[in-house]
Amino acid sequence: MDLDALIDVDVPQDLPAASMEDLRRARNELQEVENGLSYARRMIQGRLDTVAAEVELRSSDGPSDDSVVDRLPAALAAGTRSAGLPRPPQDLEPPEWVDSLVAELDAVVGPVELGRLSELDADRLRVITDGLAAFEQSVSSARREVHARIDRLQEQLVERYRAGASVDDLLP
Repeated sequence: MDLDALIDVDVPQDLPAASMEDLRRARNELQEVENGLSYARRMIQGRLDTVAAEVELRSSDGPSDDSVVDRLPAALAAGTRSAGLPRPPQDLEPPEWVDSLVAELDAVVGPVELGRLSELDADRLRVITDGLAAFEQSVSSARREVHARIDRLQEQLVERYRAGASVDDLLP
């Protein structure tokens, strides 16, 4: 999926001259894109954490009774809080286009292969890790751009509120 095309929401060039309706429409469209990208990123990160747990298990010194399954709770809980202010979820149902991102994710490592990580050789694990990391970086980069666009729209809406617009004018 072309992430640049996905995040190319029609945002008015001259925000101060844009109507409230246009500002809200652009913000809502961008929030839907952000919700989908966030969902995809969590899916990617979960697989990346699972593969990292397998790599860590293999690199530990000496025999271990642990399995990747035993390590998953800690691996999946690590880094669940990101820097910056939390953004409240707008919709828990991801948009339909997320299916194409999940298909791309499955092409890197699908559920079946993920379930048999212990059978994979080190080279395959490295290829999977590199593929997941690159995919995560591209999705995260798109998310950062979407956040920047939402922030610009939100700043304009706040400015209008400060200038006297009613709260009802600002809400969707």
